[in-house]
Amino acid sequence: MVVRGSGEEESDFPSPQEMEGWLQREIADIKRAAELRIKDATAFVTAYSKGQISQDEAGERSCQYSRRWGEPIFGVFRSEGLNDDELLKQLDDARKRTSSLQSYKGRY
Repeated sequence: MVVRGSGEEESDFPSPQEMEGWLQREIADIKRAAELRIKDATAFVTAYSKGQISQDEAGERSCQYSRRWGEPIFGVFRSEGLNDDELLKQLDDARKRTSSLQSYKGRY
């Protein structure tokens, strides 16, 4: 992908149209993941609340859910009461910590 602008050098960065396509795919993937996550959680909680599965099975499915999906917002334990900037800062900090740990592990 080469972008040419008014007097700008060539770039490998996507064109505005390509970025719009990326955005549409990103939104579709996020929506699909959210729908699947909600469906997964709803299925086992509903089955447990209706007595269709035991407490042990609900616990197993809860663990499976957590392994599959992780935290709703990576690195943010609770988002209640956080404004957008605070939430994004916690997310960025968690990603930095994870990235630092990966770099550290690669040294040995």
